[in-house]
Amino acid sequence: MFSFSSVHAEACARKRRDVAEAVAILAEWCRISPSEQDRRILSLSIAQVVEEVNSGTCTPKEIGTAYGRRCVAAHEATNCLADAMLGEGLYHVSPNRPLSGVPVSLKDVVDIEGHDTTMGYSAYANKPVNTSAPLVRLLQDAGALLHVKTTVPTGLLSFETESDLFGVTTNPYNPKFSPGGSTGGGAALLAYQGSLVEIATDTGGSVRIPAANCGLYSVKASAYRFPSYGVATCAPGLETTQTVCSPIARNLEDLTVFWERVVGMKPWEYDHSCVPLPWQPVEFVQAKRKPRWGVLWDDGLIPPTPACKRALRHAVDALKKQGHEVVDFKAPNPVDGLRIGYQLVFSDAGKCLLKPLSPKEDINGAISSICAVVGLPLFVKRLMATALRYLSRPVGRNDVWASIVESLHVKTVEEERELVVQREHYKAAWRQAMKGQGIDFILCPVHALPPLPHKGTAVATLIASNYSFMYNFLDVTAGVVPVTTVDKSLDSLPYGFQQSDEYLRMNDAARNVFSVYDAAGMDGLPLGVQVVGWKLEEEKVLAGMKVLDDALKDISELGFRQKEF
Repeated sequence: MFSFSSVHAEACARKRRDVAEAVAILAEWCRISPSEQDRRILSLSIAQVVEEVNSGTCTPKEIGTAYGRRCVAAHEATNCLADAMLGEGLYHVSPNRPLSGVPVSLKDVVDIEGHDTTMGYSAYANKPVNTSAPLVRLLQDAGALLHVKTTVPTGLLSFETESDLFGVTTNPYNPKFSPGGSTGGGAALLAYQGSLVEIATDTGGSVRIPAANCGLYSVKASAYRFPSYGVATCAPGLETTQTVCSPIARNLEDLTVFWERVVGMKPWEYDHSCVPLPWQPVEFVQAKRKPRWGVLWDDGLIPPTPACKRALRHAVDALKKQGHEVVDFKAPNPVDGLRIGYQLVFSDAGKCLLKPLSPKEDINGAISSICAVVGLPLFVKRLMATALRYLSRPVGRNDVWASIVESLHVKTVEEERELVVQREHYKAAWRQAMKGQGIDFILCPVHALPPLPHKGTAVATLIASNYSFMYNFLDVTAGVVPVTTVDKSLDSLPYGFQQSDEYLRMNDAARNVFSVYDAAGMDGLPLGVQVVGWKLEEEKVLAGMKVLDDALKDISELGFRQKEF
């Protein structure tokens, strides 16, 4: 008779065998050596792929073969695939559609009939779903080629991608580091040109952090703009900070075209939750005016590490050289948003995250530690907060961190509703700050750190995600533009940093983040910045990203160059 741990081990072993078999079938399908036609196909944009498929210049099979080879190479290098389904994907490709023949990969949270949706849990492995998500039906009707699914960490909420089910997914730029999470597999695949678009999800940065970590472009949607029903989430039923489905792409042109063509398919006719909002013209583009930019340099809890701060300075400098007005954004206290938001996300002490775990199944240390803190009796947390406040030296450096620790406890319905009221007041204050300062876009870091080394999430903790999480909490549109790479000669901490006044004033959460930072080890890893607008401003944010991307490319020494793999 199997023990529960044996069931877990067998589920993982079977899943890994199935993935290996699917990749082997894919490799056999694509066994012919790459040709000039392959290279030409891989150079095509979304619009060009559609045009060539519709004209018969290129067949869906030729596209599938070229991208299939890249999928195999990506998986061999980074362990990024959760499933492969090229044959059946080709069956659904139709000509004369908005996305005819466009290779689209799916994060392993998107339901597609006949395949697993695991979220990295062994309990969900080897149990194919019966119905595809509305988004999948939309993409199939649009003629897209859905060819692979990509790896995720157990439970999703992580800055790196590792699970007992799939193992470790690595960063294409350096295998010692993570591609980010929870869409780490999709980001690694895109970096290798294994897809044109990845369908991802974002609860606290899972679209944007992997995009930044792998030198890609993304736009996190506002809730109800991009079809998300039927896509699995680690927090089902969480209305207070919703998980949204959003795409990642290798370049901004493809990201924009994909967004526009998906909206053009009237997603509200597939997904009941989508707002019936067609693609909108962008005011500042039509008026031929330069948008006004506000910079959020710091979230008030964890300062960005030197490489991330330099990337933000590069973005600011590039815009200023193009004549844009860039000012410091006076935001409502970001820590207040973090405090309210994390209380709402973990109001159940993370039970929704922990419930699907099998005995002996690992989950990343950041999730287990925050769930453990939330589950402690309130009086214990208050003692911890008191110790942080009064026993730390210098006194006061941990005041903000202590206020977060003591706020994290299981909430009653009444307490949760009061937090929702506080959230709405906070959102109103943020909106007023943007309008009052005449800000079109906010520029800020994606994360306080570049890509993390493996197991770094447990040290940095989930609190370090506030640079991205605050925009989930606000439910606004936020995009990522690659800027530069870590440079060990420019981004190293100064000698004696841990004896400096700056370090001594840091709270414990910030010190943990800086303990992971290593500019020499991180040298060459991608860095990006966020471009943030307001709710349901996907078109405007994409236009703002183009302004920034063009400004960076006009200053060649600052522009990011994707690596060829």
